[in-house]
Amino acid sequence: MVSLEEELELSMTYENFEDVPARKAASRRSVEDFNVPAAAPGMKMYRLVVVSFGLLCILQAALNISLRLTLFSQPNSLTEERDEMKRIYLDLEAGCNNLTEERDDLKRTLENYDLEAGCNNLTEERDDLKRTLENYDLEAGCNNLTEERDDLKRTLENYVSQQNSLTEERDEMKRINLDLEAGRNLLTEENHGLKRTLEEYAHYLQQGWVYFSGSFYRISSTMKPWQDSRRDCQQRGADLMIINSQEEQDFSRQYKNIIWIGLMDRDTEGEWTWVDGTQLTTSFWHSGEPNNYDKRNEDCVNINHHDHTNSWNDAPCENEYFWICEKKM
Repeated sequence: MVSLEEELELSMTYENFEDVPARKAASRRSVEDFNVPAAAPGMKMYRLVVVSFGLLCILQAALNISLRLTLFSQPNSLTEERDEMKRIYLDLEAGCNNLTEERDDLKRTLENYDLEAGCNNLTEERDDLKRTLENYDLEAGCNNLTEERDDLKRTLENYVSQQNSLTEERDEMKRINLDLEAGRNLLTEENHGLKRTLEEYAHYLQQGWVYFSGSFYRISSTMKPWQDSRRDCQQRGADLMIINSQEEQDFSRQYKNIIWIGLMDRDTEGEWTWVDGTQLTTSFWHSGEPNNYDKRNEDCVNINHHDHTNSWNDAPCENEYFWICEKKM
């Protein structure tokens, strides 16, 4: 659509275009009326101006026609552009209004702000800071800071020392705890061993064994050769008695029967050996013994002379006597 202003402009253009020949005729008559010579220079210039003006009018008419055709061919596009321009204008107007309001607010804020009082406050604060700085003893402050630093260092060193001491105490407590635990385990094992020992004691006592100095002893009720006597002891988890001290010798003499003990020289004549493989070191031979009497190979030992401290006697191993078994605990 074309607006009213555009239609008026186009109509004026057409009117100007139609009046061009009339104006030319009027100009020609006016020249003739004044009887101006055709060859005058001013007349030429005038004609040139008139012709130029006519050409300009023709060009303007052509441009108006072209513009009118363009406007008629694209009415919607121009309308959209006009609406877009209106929107842009409205946005700009709204922006200007906002800026105007912000400016007014800033003006009112600036009018309400007491610039002189603010400057005075800043000046007073500056003077206070100057006086504080002038009154501050920099050297003393540095010394105080140095002392505080040294105190902190000493505190830290003490803390580290205490921590190391506590660590050592902790480790010592751990070692003590481990020792206590090991001791407790050992006591537990000993307790179990004692229980087993007591059970064994009860068992052997019930079987007729006699306890003395860390061993159980049992006197046989029958008589057998030395080898059979030892076999009987071994079947009972024991062996023939080994005497290594005066106390054991005195203990053996309380039994009045002739009894085999675990001493013999069957392997090598004259080399007396106990049943556990150890060599004889402490002996209690009766006077004149061993004598291998009548060369009968008296290779085994018994306790015979009970009334004497030294009561050992060598005898043939095939002889049958009572025997005494020993079970070490």
